[in-house]
Amino acid sequence: MTVQTYRALLVGNSPASAVLLGKLTEASDIQISEAIGPDEIRASLARQTPDLIVVDMADDAAGLVQVCGVLKENPATIFVPVVALARSAKSRLAAFEAGVDDFLLHHVRREEFLVRIRCLLRSSAVRRQHAAEQLAEEVRRREAIRSAFRRYLSPQLADQILADPDQCDAVFVGPRVRTRAAIMFADMRGFTSLAERLEPTKVVELLNEFFALLTDITFRYDGTVFNMAGDSLMVGFGVPVEQTDGALRAVRAAREMLDEFAGLAEQWKARYGVETGLGIGINVGEVIAGNIGSSNYMSYTIVGDAVNVASRLGQRARAGEMLFSDAVKAALEDQGFDIEALPLPSLVLRGRTSPIDIFCIPSSAARIDFRVAH
Repeated sequence: MTVQTYRALLVGNSPASAVLLGKLTEASDIQISEAIGPDEIRASLARQTPDLIVVDMADDAAGLVQVCGVLKENPATIFVPVVALARSAKSRLAAFEAGVDDFLLHHVRREEFLVRIRCLLRSSAVRRQHAAEQLAEEVRRREAIRSAFRRYLSPQLADQILADPDQCDAVFVGPRVRTRAAIMFADMRGFTSLAERLEPTKVVELLNEFFALLTDITFRYDGTVFNMAGDSLMVGFGVPVEQTDGALRAVRAAREMLDEFAGLAEQWKARYGVETGLGIGINVGEVIAGNIGSSNYMSYTIVGDAVNVASRLGQRARAGEMLFSDAVKAALEDQGFDIEALPLPSLVLRGRTSPIDIFCIPSSAARIDFRVAH
């Protein structure tokens, strides 16, 4: 059976220190790996981290404070026990104030020295193990949070938020905030017929394909998925992380969703004989973002009139159509883009005093022409 040995670093300003420590550790599991002066400690720690540090300069209070300061600054020596040796007990309090773990006199009996050192080494090992377990738990917790975030946010946004604790707290722990965002609702057309004709397990499988396609595209443009309900997806751009080009991201993401879902719908038609399509509504405006719910259940989401308008546009859009409000058009123009879109009759919402001008990009449009506005 191999006996564990412990490496001791001696920091002293006298050659006699090495002789004394050699006698105290003779024929034991403690070996002196290096004997250095106070000004060599940083270089020594860079080469190797010891299991024990013995400082034989407790009669030099200023020097002891300096050495302990270096040890406290080094993350590698936080849990390494530090023992001070001195000729007399008059510097005992100063040594403990400097940060040593134990204080022993030169005439200490060898047996007592070894017992107290081994006690410190055991305590140090327990502290290191506890710290390692805490670190591992923190890594697991952060990875669990990262995995959860990535179900709703793009990996890039998730990592950006997690990298900044203040931003993370502000987004998910802090109070609800008002912000400007682009809101998109993507609704499947023909879902009722699909659900009637297929087995429930097959319907769930197709819904998973549907939402996987839309969320992948959402994440390409750093959007946030706020809700999946039935056959509808609610997405936000510019929330929880500000994006000055949220409207542009939303429109481009919507175009890709329409294009790629058209191909998926053709596959479904060939396999199951079902007709489906996708309608999308987009609006830009002020929303309230935050945790909303009860003490038993909370959900991070966005609410507001701008969300309601986007929802109505999504409901009104026919298969293959993208409808968006005049607020979206204005936001694109502010970014220097002009889109070829068909104006439609204004949308009248119950409870609103004035109608909303809306525009359509139909399925017949093979691509969106983003022209620079003059």
